[in-house]
Amino acid sequence: MAAPASRNDIARRLAGIAAEAGLELSRLQVCGCASVLKSDGSPVSDADIAAEAVISKRLAAAFPDVPVISEENAESHAHAGAERFFLVDPLDGTKAFLAGGPDYCVLIALISNHRPIASALHAPATGQSWWAGERAWKAADLAFSNVMPILRQPARTGGQIAVVSSVHAGEASRALCQKLKIADVKCENSALKFARLAEAEADIYPRIGRTMQWDIAAGDGLLRALGGGVFDLEGRPLTYGPGADGWANPDFIALRAAPAAVSDA
Repeated sequence: MAAPASRNDIARRLAGIAAEAGLELSRLQVCGCASVLKSDGSPVSDADIAAEAVISKRLAAAFPDVPVISEENAESHAHAGAERFFLVDPLDGTKAFLAGGPDYCVLIALISNHRPIASALHAPATGQSWWAGERAWKAADLAFSNVMPILRQPARTGGQIAVVSSVHAGEASRALCQKLKIADVKCENSALKFARLAEAEADIYPRIGRTMQWDIAAGDGLLRALGGGVFDLEGRPLTYGPGADGWANPDFIALRAAPAAVSDA
């Protein structure tokens, strides 16, 4: 694999690729683009396809031996036997994007041995990027001129804060918040919820309902570098690669700090 020396270097390169794709998304959100509904009822737009083309080209040039599994490229989903692969969502939050909203993002994660080892999340509307390898970082602008490490934060006192989707959070997800005795619930669309966890604006993101691995792998990688991650409802870290339900995830809880049973293992 032709790649930089460290996971941090790989993640930084992925952040640059995601930001480049984000420029294309920003342009198309202003100009307008066509969209259709997929068989599952979710929208796909010309912007999804354009951003995917940018990402695929850049990943192929930088990592020619690593297959890319992308949400909008159904043929790529057959790459099941690779030891390493990229999981890409070129436009997470398509509904918000098409409505002219800011809460959409670009996601790229490098998977090795069924776990994310380098990942990047970019928010085109704000120009912010988050990425992680061994450590986690944030850039506040497109020029990456203000790069700061993201530090692990102590547990919140006075009750946990949950972040859920304003679009997809059903009764089951909200009931889980009640069961966990969450003190406050905030809403955020797309994988930007993972950025809220990473920056300690929230502590937990519960999700009961269907999601796909490319929706969460980049955020999971970011949280793992900070001592947290994404766990099934029995507290086990999620793994990546096709399973009995294809590329779908089980119900999960994303945490900025791992459950004691996991962190003590």
